[in-house]
Amino acid sequence: MTLKKIIRKLKLKFYDANQNIPKIIGQYNLIGSFLVLAVIILNFGFSNFLVKEQNSVILIVSIFYITSYFIRGAVHVNFFDFIKKNKFLSFLIFLISLDLTNYFLPNILYNQLSSIRILCILIIQFYFFFDSLSNTIKSSDSEINKKPISPPILLIISFSSLIIVGTLLLMMPEIASSGTSIGLKDALFTSVSSCTVTGLTVLDTAIDFSFKGQLVILILIQLGGVNIIAFATFFALFSRKGLGIEQQKMISENFNTQNLLSGKSLLIRVFTFSIIIELIGTFLIFSSYQFDYKMLFESVFHSISAFNNAGFILSDDFVNSLNLKWYFTILIFLGAIGFPTLSDVFSNFSKKRNWKTLHLTTKISLLSSFMLIFIGSIALYLLESTSIDGSLLEKITDLIFHSTSGRTAGFTAIDFSTLGFPLLITFIFLMFIGASPGSFGGGIKTNTFVLIIYSFSSTIRGKKNVEIFNRRISSSLLYKSYSILLFALIVIFIGWICLLITDPNINPIYLLFEQTSAFSTVGLSTGNTTAELSNIGQIIIIITMFIGRIGTLLMAFSLIQKKKNPNYNYPKAHLMVG
Repeated sequence: MTLKKIIRKLKLKFYDANQNIPKIIGQYNLIGSFLVLAVIILNFGFSNFLVKEQNSVILIVSIFYITSYFIRGAVHVNFFDFIKKNKFLSFLIFLISLDLTNYFLPNILYNQLSSIRILCILIIQFYFFFDSLSNTIKSSDSEINKKPISPPILLIISFSSLIIVGTLLLMMPEIASSGTSIGLKDALFTSVSSCTVTGLTVLDTAIDFSFKGQLVILILIQLGGVNIIAFATFFALFSRKGLGIEQQKMISENFNTQNLLSGKSLLIRVFTFSIIIELIGTFLIFSSYQFDYKMLFESVFHSISAFNNAGFILSDDFVNSLNLKWYFTILIFLGAIGFPTLSDVFSNFSKKRNWKTLHLTTKISLLSSFMLIFIGSIALYLLESTSIDGSLLEKITDLIFHSTSGRTAGFTAIDFSTLGFPLLITFIFLMFIGASPGSFGGGIKTNTFVLIIYSFSSTIRGKKNVEIFNRRISSSLLYKSYSILLFALIVIFIGWICLLITDPNINPIYLLFEQTSAFSTVGLSTGNTTAELSNIGQIIIIITMFIGRIGTLLMAFSLIQKKKNPNYNYPKAHLMVG
């Protein structure tokens, strides 16, 4: 009997088992990847006290990955067809094989403890973890499969999980520059502020955190910006099954798009735009430091922080640099304009179309953003022109920078505690409106504000319909806009009242500024108000930041279950209003 016939008979014999093998292997992959991640994280936060154990766990798990890969390929009808269907997995197995070669022949390719190696291993383990977890859930007979969690609830769970993990990481001794844990409260506050890309701080990011701590904060900003769910789903694009309807619906909900079929393409564009813009931003900021390699991490940190509208900084070099202020302003604006708008503008530009072909959302987002930047600049010039010194170019730069950043990001070169009451109210108004839909920024969103203004205008003029750019706005959109406005006002008002009770020694307008900044995930603060808040006051800010990042409509949708519309209508009521 020839070898081919023997192999064929063995494949036929194990064909039925082929259905269960991926399920069993997936469960062990989940355990193995979790162990590797746990050991690496413990070493990261506790000064490499498990180096030998880390290498042993990585070795055992790597051998299992390779063995299970060839087992699955062997029982497949055609091994080469298996490789084609699992290109990304095959590439990862190739990298794991190289790492094993370097393990048995030490330091031939690289140092076993090199940061690049550990980073590559982390990426590989995250892939196996998310892929195995999703496949395990799908193949199980749990209630999760019988009653799928709605996308809004899943997004809330994902943010909560990211915040908890971030808090545990930030509590590790090596994260702080002092070498001792910063404590639960400060770790939780920093984690929430990072994950919600707010930027309010109770500790100085540059002084109180070590390089490891700053790296954790940077990762939390990036994961929180696009959302951990999007990152987990991104791995699914390279797996065997791709994206399902539920996953695409989840992405569409997260980025405020109604086109269900655009979920996959939208996710790819989100990552593409993010990576390209952040890389360009890093290069430009790095160039301002004459490409000094010591400033590379700071350039990366500030590029990601600015584009994600996070407001975390490692230095105040931008205060006296026109170039850095313009780089920050552009990055903040691109991050606040929204991915649907960026995608639409890019598509129109590549196809050489004009303004008329842009989507209505894009037109409103662009015009309202430019208008709000102009309003903020004029208000700052008229009310606090003495606070801005320098030449005409420097004054214009400062006005545009603070108007752009003060609405969504929180970078500032001036002390807001020195500003007058009228200007503080102006910035509270700008923060309340916030960024555009589908962006990193918070607030009620520019489009919501525009719809409310047009609705008010139509009512005053006695018009039956609300029309913008020759398009009629549906009543459901207007109802959502008013719901968002009311929900935001309630959250900010209740939080402000609570802060007035817990911190009566702080100026009430400063507390309102802080509460609005937290809700709109801006990160601006008047002086050192955030750190001066009481423990309960800081907890109120934590809750407000979480609600603000999740989004008012998303929060309302997740808390209110859908109800069937009745098959009857009550008679119209006539009430006196106004």
